[in-house]
Amino acid sequence: MFAECIDCRGTKGMCGISPCPLLSEVKRRLPQREATTLADIAGPSPPSLFVGRYGYPNVRVGPSVSWIHGKGEHLPSSGDPADLFGQTLEEVAARHANLVTGGRRMATNTTGESSRVLEATQIIAMSSGSVDVELDFDRPVPIGGPPSFDTMSTPLGPSGGLVSADVVSHASISRKVDSVANETDLLANEAMGELTSSGIGESHISRILSSGLLGKEGKRKLVPTRWGITATDDTLSKQCWARVRDLPSLDKYMVFEATYLDNRFHVILTPGLWAFQMLEAWCQGSVWGSSENVLDDWEEVEPRSEYANSITGAYYAARLAVLEHMEAIGRSGSCMVWRDIGPGYWAPVGVWLIRETVRNAMKSKATVFDTLAEAVSYLAPRVSSPEEAKRSWFANRGRQTTLASF
Repeated sequence: MFAECIDCRGTKGMCGISPCPLLSEVKRRLPQREATTLADIAGPSPPSLFVGRYGYPNVRVGPSVSWIHGKGEHLPSSGDPADLFGQTLEEVAARHANLVTGGRRMATNTTGESSRVLEATQIIAMSSGSVDVELDFDRPVPIGGPPSFDTMSTPLGPSGGLVSADVVSHASISRKVDSVANETDLLANEAMGELTSSGIGESHISRILSSGLLGKEGKRKLVPTRWGITATDDTLSKQCWARVRDLPSLDKYMVFEATYLDNRFHVILTPGLWAFQMLEAWCQGSVWGSSENVLDDWEEVEPRSEYANSITGAYYAARLAVLEHMEAIGRSGSCMVWRDIGPGYWAPVGVWLIRETVRNAMKSKATVFDTLAEAVSYLAPRVSSPEEAKRSWFANRGRQTTLASF
């Protein structure tokens, strides 16, 4: 464990050791299957795809296909990892080990060119249900080992270079998805708004975005999966904020709570203009936890334009869940989210966990207070660092001197 681990979280290589020793330890804790190799594969895609980020703007692109059939194992038929919510960490982390991902390196701006691999990937991206796919690899792919991990997206199983990829069954593509994908005079953020208004979930939207099917003609690009997830959460939450900001304000101070996979969330909602702070503590024994450092990012009045470098993608996932709740109850206000990650969370499984657990928190019965001070006093002893909670920007922003004081 190095001091940089909490900032790196296996994505920046700050220690200079490859592969990440902490993620290697995670992989050793997962069950392994009998090792074998595959030169080709025919099977269902959940639907699922992966667009890499290394070597950008020339990245690996391709679909993911299940290599285990008829053994009582399954993946969510929608391809939405949120369907795994409620499962154990072992089940969630290992579930994607039975997906083989094929990839071919291509430029991100080649979305309009003819390619069997790209065409199959885009069909999978648009589909709302599983599709059967045939993949031919350029060399046998070793399978049976534990998945690789990424703090943003779901765990990734074995992968190999593709010679070809073909969809061999009917893909269930909604009229709205087909219409938006073929509308080449629509900005990407406008397309995402139309999709979510039609009930298309953020996981499906991020697949479509990553596969290069959104945006105006000549501007469409492949988007690395981890970037596409954050871009979707960011865009949808900004659009939700625009609808929420002029609603009547909350009139109470409320604290919501939820726990999943030893991720403990406390959410404070308050009256007033929009403000949002997220604080995150990786406690002793968690994947990156060697110290009691508390990370945080925040915004005030309107959504931030700079990337949340401390909390990263979890910030946008939590913000979306909170704003969805505000829109649902017809109220505006401000919010603080505190996330404690305990030793029971020994394998990262993606920011969908944050989004779904905060959504679950917002469905719980709130503890109601008359003042922010009372809400913070209630929250402080329930989190890993009570003093940090009391000193947080959100807890103290109302005490700052305003022009009205003079």
